[in-house]
Amino acid sequence: MEYEEKTSIEFLNEVVLRAGEKIEKVEYQGPIQTVTIVRRSARIYKKVAQIKVAKQPIWKTTIPQELVKYKFSPKVNRLLNEPFETIQDWLQEGWIIREIRYHVDGISIKDDVYRMGPAYLFALKYRKSKEQQQYELQLEQLRKQADDLQMSPLFLHALSAEAMPRYWSRVKQLKFMQFCIAMYQLAQQKDLFDFKEIGATYEDRIGGSKMFDQEREEFLAHLAQLGIDAPSYGLVSSGKIVPIYFTGHAQSELASYHLGAVHATTDNTVLQTTFTTSNTTLWLVENRAILTRMATESEFLRESHSFVLCLDGQIRSAHKQFIKQLLKSSIQQVLIWTDYDEAGLTIAKKAIQLLSCPFKIIGRDSQIFTDIETYEQWLQHENRHEQEQQLGGVNEWKMWM
Repeated sequence: MEYEEKTSIEFLNEVVLRAGEKIEKVEYQGPIQTVTIVRRSARIYKKVAQIKVAKQPIWKTTIPQELVKYKFSPKVNRLLNEPFETIQDWLQEGWIIREIRYHVDGISIKDDVYRMGPAYLFALKYRKSKEQQQYELQLEQLRKQADDLQMSPLFLHALSAEAMPRYWSRVKQLKFMQFCIAMYQLAQQKDLFDFKEIGATYEDRIGGSKMFDQEREEFLAHLAQLGIDAPSYGLVSSGKIVPIYFTGHAQSELASYHLGAVHATTDNTVLQTTFTTSNTTLWLVENRAILTRMATESEFLRESHSFVLCLDGQIRSAHKQFIKQLLKSSIQQVLIWTDYDEAGLTIAKKAIQLLSCPFKIIGRDSQIFTDIETYEQWLQHENRHEQEQQLGGVNEWKMWM
Protein backbone atom coordinates (compact mmCIF):
# COMPACT_ATOMS: atom_id res chain seq x y z
CA MET A 1 0.00 0.00 0.00
CA GLU A 2 1.06 3.62 -0.54
CA TYR A 3 0.74 4.27 3.16
CA GLU A 4 2.75 1.24 4.34
CA GLU A 5 4.65 1.56 7.60
CA LYS A 6 8.28 2.68 7.29
CA THR A 7 10.94 2.31 9.95
CA SER A 8 12.43 5.56 11.17
CA ILE A 9 15.71 4.86 9.38
CA GLU A 10 13.91 4.13 6.09
CA PHE A 11 11.99 7.37 6.51
CA LEU A 12 15.20 9.38 7.05
CA ASN A 13 16.87 7.84 4.01
CA GLU A 14 13.89 8.50 1.74
CA VAL A 15 12.69 11.90 2.97
CA VAL A 16 15.28 13.76 5.07
CA LEU A 17 18.79 12.99 3.82
CA ARG A 18 20.20 15.27 1.13
CA ALA A 19 22.38 14.31 -1.80
CA GLY A 20 25.70 12.85 -0.66
CA GLU A 21 24.59 12.43 2.97
CA LYS A 22 24.74 9.15 4.88
CA ILE A 23 23.82 7.88 8.31
CA GLU A 24 27.02 7.26 10.26
CA LYS A 25 25.79 6.40 13.75
CA VAL A 26 22.55 5.64 15.62
CA GLU A 27 22.36 6.09 19.39
CA TYR A 28 19.38 5.11 21.53
CA GLN A 29 18.00 7.25 24.34
CA GLY A 30 14.89 5.47 25.55
CA PRO A 31 12.13 5.75 22.91
CA ILE A 32 14.13 8.26 20.82
CA GLN A 33 17.03 7.62 18.45
CA THR A 34 19.75 10.18 17.82
CA VAL A 35 21.03 9.75 14.27
CA THR A 36 24.30 11.35 13.14
CA ILE A 37 24.42 12.40 9.46
CA VAL A 38 27.73 12.90 7.62
CA ARG A 39 28.93 13.74 4.15
CA ARG A 40 31.91 11.64 3.12
CA SER A 41 34.04 11.35 0.00
CA ALA A 42 37.65 10.47 -0.83
CA ARG A 43 38.78 13.90 0.37
CA ILE A 44 35.95 15.16 2.53
CA TYR A 45 34.47 14.03 5.80
CA LYS A 46 32.25 16.24 7.90
CA LYS A 47 29.36 15.99 10.28
CA VAL A 48 26.40 17.86 8.75
CA ALA A 49 23.37 17.07 10.92
CA GLN A 50 21.91 15.25 13.87
CA ILE A 51 18.35 13.92 13.81
CA LYS A 52 16.20 12.94 16.76
CA VAL A 53 13.49 10.50 15.72
CA ALA A 54 11.20 7.94 17.36
CA LYS A 55 12.61 4.45 17.80
CA GLN A 56 9.18 2.88 17.24
CA PRO A 57 6.63 5.24 15.63
CA ILE A 58 2.92 4.75 16.30
CA TRP A 59 0.80 4.11 13.21
CA LYS A 60 -2.39 6.09 13.76
CA THR A 61 -4.38 7.63 10.93
CA THR A 62 -5.47 10.82 12.71
CA ILE A 63 -2.89 13.57 13.19
CA PRO A 64 -3.10 15.42 16.56
CA GLN A 65 -5.27 18.51 16.12
CA GLU A 66 -2.71 20.83 17.71
CA LEU A 67 -0.09 19.63 15.22
CA VAL A 68 -2.28 20.11 12.13
CA LYS A 69 -2.10 23.91 12.41
CA TYR A 70 1.64 23.83 11.55
CA LYS A 71 0.81 22.52 8.05
CA PHE A 72 3.79 20.23 7.69
CA SER A 73 4.82 18.72 4.38
CA PRO A 74 7.93 16.59 3.61
CA LYS A 75 10.08 19.64 2.75
CA VAL A 76 8.75 22.06 5.38
CA ASN A 77 10.41 22.77 8.72
CA ARG A 78 8.92 24.68 11.64
CA LEU A 79 9.62 26.10 15.08
CA LEU A 80 7.00 24.76 17.49
CA ASN A 81 5.28 26.97 20.02
CA GLU A 82 4.14 24.14 22.29
CA PRO A 83 4.92 22.93 25.83
CA PHE A 84 8.07 20.80 26.16
CA GLU A 85 6.03 17.77 27.24
CA THR A 86 3.84 17.99 24.11
CA ILE A 87 6.85 18.20 21.81
CA GLN A 88 8.45 15.22 23.52
CA ASP A 89 5.27 13.17 23.14
CA TRP A 90 5.12 14.01 19.42
CA LEU A 91 8.78 13.05 19.03
CA GLN A 92 8.37 9.73 20.82
CA GLU A 93 5.28 8.82 18.79
CA GLY A 94 6.94 9.70 15.49
CA TRP A 95 4.71 12.63 14.50
CA ILE A 96 7.73 14.91 14.24
CA ILE A 97 11.51 14.73 14.10
CA ARG A 98 14.03 17.25 15.38
CA GLU A 99 16.66 18.24 12.81
CA ILE A 100 19.84 19.98 13.90
CA ARG A 101 22.01 21.25 11.02
CA TYR A 102 25.65 22.32 11.54
CA HIS A 103 27.85 24.94 9.94
CA VAL A 104 30.83 23.79 7.86
CA ASP A 105 32.90 23.32 11.04
CA GLY A 106 30.57 20.47 12.01
CA ILE A 107 30.26 21.89 15.53
CA SER A 108 28.36 25.18 15.65
CA ILE A 109 24.61 24.89 15.05
CA LYS A 110 23.15 26.49 11.92
CA ASP A 111 19.49 25.39 12.25
CA ASP A 112 17.49 23.63 14.96
CA VAL A 113 13.99 22.90 13.62
CA TYR A 114 11.20 20.34 13.57
CA ARG A 115 9.91 18.44 10.54
CA MET A 116 7.19 15.91 9.92
CA GLY A 117 8.02 12.42 11.15
CA PRO A 118 7.29 8.93 9.80
CA ALA A 119 3.92 8.69 11.63
CA TYR A 120 2.81 12.02 10.15
CA LEU A 121 3.72 10.94 6.61
CA PHE A 122 1.93 7.61 7.14
CA ALA A 123 -1.26 9.42 8.22
CA LEU A 124 -1.07 11.80 5.24
CA LYS A 125 -0.70 8.98 2.73
CA TYR A 126 -3.48 7.00 4.40
CA ARG A 127 -5.82 9.99 4.15
CA LYS A 128 -4.85 10.61 0.51
CA SER A 129 -5.54 6.96 -0.33
CA LYS A 130 -8.96 7.09 1.34
CA GLU A 131 -9.80 10.36 -0.44
CA GLN A 132 -8.88 8.75 -3.77
CA GLN A 133 -11.12 5.78 -3.03
CA GLN A 134 -13.98 8.08 -2.03
CA TYR A 135 -13.49 10.21 -5.16
CA GLU A 136 -13.58 7.18 -7.46
CA LEU A 137 -16.69 5.86 -5.71
CA GLN A 138 -18.53 9.19 -6.05
CA LEU A 139 -17.40 9.50 -9.67
CA GLU A 140 -18.79 6.07 -10.46
CA GLN A 141 -22.10 6.92 -8.77
CA LEU A 142 -22.46 10.20 -10.67
CA ARG A 143 -21.68 8.57 -14.01
CA LYS A 144 -24.37 5.98 -13.28
CA GLN A 145 -26.87 8.77 -12.51
CA ALA A 146 -25.97 10.42 -15.82
CA ASP A 147 -26.43 7.13 -17.69
CA ASP A 148 -29.82 6.58 -16.07
CA LEU A 149 -30.94 10.05 -17.18
CA GLN A 150 -29.75 9.43 -20.76
CA MET A 151 -28.24 12.91 -20.82
CA SER A 152 -27.68 14.77 -24.07
CA PRO A 153 -24.20 14.78 -25.66
CA LEU A 154 -23.67 18.40 -24.58
CA PHE A 155 -24.24 17.56 -20.92
CA LEU A 156 -22.24 14.35 -21.12
CA HIS A 157 -19.32 16.38 -22.44
CA ALA A 158 -19.78 18.86 -19.55
CA LEU A 159 -19.34 15.98 -17.11
CA SER A 160 -15.98 14.96 -18.56
CA ALA A 161 -12.77 16.04 -16.81
CA GLU A 162 -11.49 17.53 -20.08
CA ALA A 163 -14.37 20.03 -20.13
CA MET A 164 -13.66 21.38 -16.65
CA PRO A 165 -11.06 24.04 -15.74
CA ARG A 166 -7.77 22.47 -14.68
CA TYR A 167 -7.58 24.59 -11.54
CA TRP A 168 -10.80 23.10 -10.16
CA SER A 169 -10.26 20.75 -7.24
CA ARG A 170 -11.71 17.24 -7.27
CA VAL A 171 -14.36 18.37 -4.79
CA LYS A 172 -15.42 21.16 -7.14
CA GLN A 173 -15.44 18.84 -10.16
CA LEU A 174 -17.76 16.44 -8.34
CA LYS A 175 -20.02 19.29 -7.27
CA PHE A 176 -20.24 20.59 -10.84
CA MET A 177 -21.22 17.11 -12.00
CA GLN A 178 -23.91 17.01 -9.31
CA PHE A 179 -25.12 20.42 -10.49
CA CYS A 180 -25.36 19.31 -14.13
CA ILE A 181 -27.20 16.11 -13.21
CA ALA A 182 -29.56 17.94 -10.86
CA MET A 183 -30.39 20.63 -13.42
CA TYR A 184 -30.90 18.12 -16.24
CA GLN A 185 -33.14 15.99 -14.04
CA LEU A 186 -35.22 19.02 -13.03
CA ALA A 187 -35.51 20.17 -16.66
CA GLN A 188 -37.05 16.80 -17.52
CA GLN A 189 -39.63 17.21 -14.76
CA LYS A 190 -40.59 20.88 -15.14
CA ASP A 191 -40.86 23.40 -17.97
CA LEU A 192 -39.74 26.30 -15.75
CA PHE A 193 -37.76 26.31 -12.53
CA ASP A 194 -35.79 28.58 -10.17
CA PHE A 195 -32.09 28.11 -9.42
CA LYS A 196 -32.88 27.25 -5.81
CA GLU A 197 -34.97 24.28 -6.96
CA ILE A 198 -31.87 22.60 -8.44
CA GLY A 199 -30.22 22.03 -5.08
CA ALA A 200 -33.50 21.42 -3.24
CA THR A 201 -34.47 18.66 -5.67
CA TYR A 202 -31.06 16.99 -5.62
CA GLU A 203 -30.64 17.18 -1.83
CA ASP A 204 -34.05 16.67 -0.19
CA ARG A 205 -33.08 18.20 3.16
CA ILE A 206 -33.20 21.49 5.04
CA GLY A 207 -30.66 23.78 3.40
CA GLY A 208 -30.53 21.75 0.19
CA SER A 209 -31.72 24.74 -1.82
CA LYS A 210 -28.44 26.50 -0.96
CA MET A 211 -26.29 23.59 -2.15
CA PHE A 212 -24.94 25.36 -5.25
CA ASP A 213 -25.29 29.01 -4.14
CA GLN A 214 -21.57 29.59 -3.67
CA GLU A 215 -20.76 28.42 -7.20
CA ARG A 216 -23.86 29.89 -8.88
CA GLU A 217 -22.21 32.44 -11.17
CA GLU A 218 -19.21 30.25 -11.98
CA PHE A 219 -21.20 27.12 -12.81
CA LEU A 220 -23.75 28.96 -14.97
CA ALA A 221 -20.98 30.83 -16.79
CA HIS A 222 -19.09 27.57 -17.41
CA LEU A 223 -22.22 25.93 -18.80
CA ALA A 224 -22.62 28.89 -21.16
CA GLN A 225 -19.01 28.48 -22.34
CA LEU A 226 -19.76 24.85 -23.14
CA GLY A 227 -22.73 25.87 -25.26
CA ILE A 228 -25.41 25.00 -22.69
CA ASP A 229 -27.95 27.82 -22.38
CA ALA A 230 -29.54 27.28 -18.95
CA PRO A 231 -32.66 29.41 -19.68
CA SER A 232 -33.46 27.22 -22.70
CA TYR A 233 -33.69 24.27 -20.29
CA GLY A 234 -36.21 26.13 -18.14
CA LEU A 235 -34.11 28.20 -15.70
CA VAL A 236 -36.15 31.39 -15.22
CA SER A 237 -34.33 32.81 -12.19
CA SER A 238 -30.81 32.51 -10.80
CA GLY A 239 -32.10 32.26 -7.24
CA LYS A 240 -31.43 35.91 -6.46
CA ILE A 241 -32.57 39.18 -7.98
CA VAL A 242 -29.82 40.72 -10.10
CA PRO A 243 -30.55 44.39 -10.94
CA ILE A 244 -29.66 45.81 -14.35
CA TYR A 245 -29.29 49.61 -14.41
CA PHE A 246 -29.56 51.67 -17.60
CA THR A 247 -30.86 54.84 -19.22
CA GLY A 248 -32.37 55.05 -22.69
CA HIS A 249 -35.36 53.88 -24.68
CA ALA A 250 -36.33 50.25 -24.04
CA GLN A 251 -39.54 48.34 -24.31
CA SER A 252 -40.86 44.84 -23.85
CA GLU A 253 -44.20 43.16 -23.33
CA LEU A 254 -43.93 43.88 -19.61
CA ALA A 255 -42.56 47.43 -19.45
CA SER A 256 -41.51 50.53 -21.36
CA TYR A 257 -38.68 52.92 -20.43
CA HIS A 258 -37.82 56.43 -21.68
CA LEU A 259 -35.06 59.03 -21.40
CA GLY A 260 -34.83 61.27 -18.39
CA ALA A 261 -33.94 58.92 -15.54
CA VAL A 262 -31.90 55.91 -14.49
CA HIS A 263 -34.02 52.77 -14.85
CA ALA A 264 -33.65 49.27 -13.49
CA THR A 265 -34.87 45.87 -14.57
CA THR A 266 -33.91 42.42 -13.28
CA ASP A 267 -32.41 39.21 -14.58
CA ASN A 268 -35.77 37.51 -14.07
CA THR A 269 -37.49 40.01 -16.37
CA VAL A 270 -34.80 39.68 -19.02
CA LEU A 271 -35.22 35.90 -19.01
CA GLN A 272 -39.00 36.10 -19.32
CA THR A 273 -39.32 38.77 -21.98
CA THR A 274 -37.41 40.36 -24.85
CA PHE A 275 -36.31 44.00 -24.79
CA THR A 276 -35.89 46.17 -27.88
CA THR A 277 -34.62 49.73 -28.31
CA SER A 278 -34.86 52.48 -30.88
CA ASN A 279 -31.41 53.81 -29.93
CA THR A 280 -28.50 53.31 -32.32
CA THR A 281 -25.50 53.66 -29.95
CA LEU A 282 -25.01 51.37 -26.97
CA TRP A 283 -22.65 52.48 -24.19
CA LEU A 284 -21.37 49.72 -21.88
CA VAL A 285 -19.97 51.37 -18.74
CA GLU A 286 -18.44 49.56 -15.77
CA ASN A 287 -19.52 51.82 -12.90
CA ARG A 288 -22.73 53.49 -11.75
CA ALA A 289 -21.13 56.94 -11.45
CA ILE A 290 -20.74 57.05 -15.24
CA LEU A 291 -24.35 55.98 -15.75
CA THR A 292 -25.78 58.57 -13.39
CA ARG A 293 -23.57 61.33 -14.89
CA MET A 294 -24.64 60.54 -18.46
CA ALA A 295 -28.30 60.15 -17.46
CA THR A 296 -28.38 63.85 -16.49
CA GLU A 297 -27.56 64.84 -20.08
CA SER A 298 -30.96 64.00 -21.58
CA GLU A 299 -30.44 66.26 -24.59
CA PHE A 300 -27.17 64.54 -25.51
CA LEU A 301 -28.73 61.10 -25.13
CA ARG A 302 -31.69 62.14 -27.30
CA GLU A 303 -29.59 63.73 -30.04
CA SER A 304 -27.04 60.91 -30.13
CA HIS A 305 -29.65 58.13 -29.84
CA SER A 306 -27.62 56.66 -26.97
CA PHE A 307 -28.50 53.83 -24.62
CA VAL A 308 -26.25 53.53 -21.54
CA LEU A 309 -26.01 50.19 -19.71
CA CYS A 310 -24.16 49.85 -16.39
CA LEU A 311 -22.31 46.54 -15.85
CA ASP A 312 -21.84 47.14 -12.11
CA GLY A 313 -18.26 45.88 -11.93
CA GLN A 314 -18.63 42.66 -13.90
CA ILE A 315 -20.53 41.39 -16.89
CA ARG A 316 -23.02 38.81 -15.60
CA SER A 317 -25.17 36.41 -17.58
CA ALA A 318 -28.15 38.77 -17.14
CA HIS A 319 -26.16 41.62 -18.71
CA LYS A 320 -25.14 39.36 -21.59
CA GLN A 321 -28.74 38.37 -22.24
CA PHE A 322 -29.88 42.01 -22.13
CA ILE A 323 -27.10 43.10 -24.49
CA LYS A 324 -27.92 40.33 -26.96
CA GLN A 325 -31.54 41.44 -27.01
CA LEU A 326 -30.68 45.11 -27.58
CA LEU A 327 -28.24 44.27 -30.39
CA LYS A 328 -31.09 42.68 -32.34
CA SER A 329 -32.81 46.09 -32.48
CA SER A 330 -31.30 49.17 -34.13
CA ILE A 331 -27.89 49.32 -32.42
CA GLN A 332 -25.21 50.31 -34.96
CA GLN A 333 -22.18 50.80 -32.72
CA VAL A 334 -21.04 49.99 -29.18
CA LEU A 335 -18.76 52.07 -26.96
CA ILE A 336 -17.05 50.19 -24.13
CA TRP A 337 -15.90 52.28 -21.17
CA THR A 338 -14.34 50.46 -18.19
CA ASP A 339 -11.70 50.97 -15.51
CA TYR A 340 -8.13 50.88 -16.76
CA ASP A 341 -7.07 47.67 -15.01
CA GLU A 342 -7.18 43.89 -15.42
CA ALA A 343 -10.81 43.64 -14.33
CA GLY A 344 -11.82 46.31 -16.83
CA LEU A 345 -9.92 44.51 -19.59
CA THR A 346 -11.73 41.28 -18.74
CA ILE A 347 -15.10 43.05 -18.97
CA ALA A 348 -14.16 44.54 -22.34
CA LYS A 349 -13.08 41.15 -23.71
CA LYS A 350 -16.29 39.46 -22.60
CA ALA A 351 -18.40 42.28 -24.04
CA ILE A 352 -16.66 42.14 -27.41
CA GLN A 353 -17.42 38.41 -27.67
CA LEU A 354 -21.13 39.32 -27.81
CA LEU A 355 -20.80 41.90 -30.58
CA SER A 356 -21.25 41.68 -34.32
CA CYS A 357 -21.33 45.44 -34.94
CA PRO A 358 -18.50 48.03 -34.85
CA PHE A 359 -17.20 48.92 -31.40
CA LYS A 360 -14.85 51.39 -29.72
CA ILE A 361 -12.98 51.11 -26.43
CA ILE A 362 -12.49 54.35 -24.50
CA GLY A 363 -8.95 54.89 -23.24
CA ARG A 364 -7.55 57.68 -21.05
CA ASP A 365 -7.15 61.19 -22.45
CA SER A 366 -9.79 60.50 -25.12
CA GLN A 367 -7.79 57.73 -26.79
CA ILE A 368 -10.01 55.45 -28.84
CA PHE A 369 -9.27 51.80 -29.71
CA THR A 370 -11.10 49.68 -32.25
CA ASP A 371 -9.46 46.33 -31.48
CA ILE A 372 -8.89 44.63 -28.16
CA GLU A 373 -5.29 43.58 -28.87
CA THR A 374 -4.08 47.17 -29.31
CA TYR A 375 -6.02 48.26 -26.23
CA GLU A 376 -4.48 45.45 -24.15
CA GLN A 377 -0.96 46.42 -25.25
CA TRP A 378 -1.64 50.07 -24.41
CA LEU A 379 -3.06 49.11 -21.00
CA GLN A 380 0.14 47.25 -20.06
CA HIS A 381 2.01 50.56 -20.03
CA GLU A 382 -0.65 52.48 -18.10
CA ASN A 383 -1.04 52.91 -14.36
CA ARG A 384 -4.30 51.59 -12.99
CA HIS A 385 -7.08 54.16 -13.00
CA GLU A 386 -10.81 54.20 -12.41
CA GLN A 387 -12.99 55.46 -15.21
CA GLU A 388 -14.45 58.11 -12.84
CA GLN A 389 -11.12 59.95 -13.15
CA GLN A 390 -12.17 60.79 -16.70
CA LEU A 391 -15.91 61.42 -16.56
CA GLY A 392 -15.66 64.02 -19.27
CA GLY A 393 -18.77 65.72 -20.62
CA VAL A 394 -20.98 66.08 -23.66
CA ASN A 395 -18.17 67.47 -25.87
CA GLU A 396 -15.88 64.54 -25.12
CA TRP A 397 -18.68 61.99 -25.52
CA LYS A 398 -19.59 63.39 -28.94
CA MET A 399 -15.95 63.28 -29.99
CA TRP A 400 -15.65 59.61 -28.93
CA MET A 401 -18.72 58.64 -30.93
